[in-house]
Amino acid sequence: MKPKIKKHVDRIHAIAGGHERFNPTDTAKSLVKLRGYDVGLFFSNLSKLTHQHLGEVLLELPADAFAAAAERLPPHRLARAAEAIESDEATDLIQDIRQADATLAEKILSLMAHEERREVLELSKFEEDQAGAYMEREFLAAHPDDTVGDVKTLIRLFRQNEPAAPIIKLFVTNDEGLLLGTLHFTDLILFDDATTIEEILQRGDRKAPLSIRPASPIADVVRLFEEYDLNIIAVVNSEGKLIGRIVYDDIYDMIRQIETDQAYGLAGVDDEAEESSVSRAAHQRLIWLLFNLVAIMAASAVINLFDATIASYIALAALLPIIAALGGNAGMQALTVTIRKIALGEIEYDGVSAAVKREALIVLANGLSIAVVAALIVSLWFGDIRLGAIVAGALLLNLLVAGTAGTLIPLGLHRLGIDPAVASSIFLTTTTDVFGFFIFLFLAQTFLL
Repeated sequence: MKPKIKKHVDRIHAIAGGHERFNPTDTAKSLVKLRGYDVGLFFSNLSKLTHQHLGEVLLELPADAFAAAAERLPPHRLARAAEAIESDEATDLIQDIRQADATLAEKILSLMAHEERREVLELSKFEEDQAGAYMEREFLAAHPDDTVGDVKTLIRLFRQNEPAAPIIKLFVTNDEGLLLGTLHFTDLILFDDATTIEEILQRGDRKAPLSIRPASPIADVVRLFEEYDLNIIAVVNSEGKLIGRIVYDDIYDMIRQIETDQAYGLAGVDDEAEESSVSRAAHQRLIWLLFNLVAIMAASAVINLFDATIASYIALAALLPIIAALGGNAGMQALTVTIRKIALGEIEYDGVSAAVKREALIVLANGLSIAVVAALIVSLWFGDIRLGAIVAGALLLNLLVAGTAGTLIPLGLHRLGIDPAVASSIFLTTTTDVFGFFIFLFLAQTFLL
């Protein structure tokens, strides 16, 4: 066995024996390496993991490795893995399996314990963009009449029953289950065991606890976590009864995924395809490159319209890349900011006028500075003040087009239900190149010839 492969086998063996700290992402990467070397090693090492570790690792595997594991692993083993992880993760696991094999997903659900199956079915009702889809049903709650000593007992029981669920805050509810408040566990250690939760709440600066409805947009939850530096938030129903919680790891994972999707989308790369086979990644990239070819041909067609102008003043050909590159960069700045705001729910199509005005002012300020510098350089380079002025005018106009397009395109695509992170950049590049070349060559034709 190669040393690099043996390293991954040893790591999983150490994790299975409890001798190394478990990290689902790193473990999944090791298993993918083993699968590329020997499929048998992949499955033999996968079988070494505990139910909880297996459930968490499956969620980190790329699509092709996940499908292979779900197909080969016994349904009862997958059912135990789903039961061992948190309810929101179990829901994700079952839904991922359902995408690959709906019959298998139903089989696994039928093998799960009644309570865990009920939780998964309830959470499955929520859409991916709703808070309920990220809700955990496991939480620790106490009554105002409970003492600190009672809470310690509750913590021990909670840890025994839910070993995978983090204990972050204590929720306080009344007899009807209505959320009354939250307490950090650090607050509890300041009091003796006989002190009641009600007494602790009364002594502190009692504020209404932050909560969210399960049908609320997940973008609102992300915004709350960022603005209030939260690590947990309660989920309540329409009556104010506590039904679950959303913890920081899911939200931070989502923020990272948003950033990853944006980065991949702007480059025309698919996250799952890149983690899959070479052929799938190549096919996905080829589609994007073909779209780019069409866009480039459109820009080339504009240049061809002014072939006589370029032939008469050859310096224009040397300056075309400047017009295209600066317009593209300015547009990409506006595009990235707008997509980020859309993803976090900070901007909607109704606010398009304010967004366009802001970008126009930013681009205008930068455009004037760039235009002046470019005019001076071109005038000195080619010894032609008129050419420098034309470059300045073309740059300024193209930057304004780029800033406007970089704002309008993602908002328009979002309005149409198309992911702006995936489709925006091709439209932006085409717009800035076509308009930039046309403006520059038209001005040159008008004032130079």
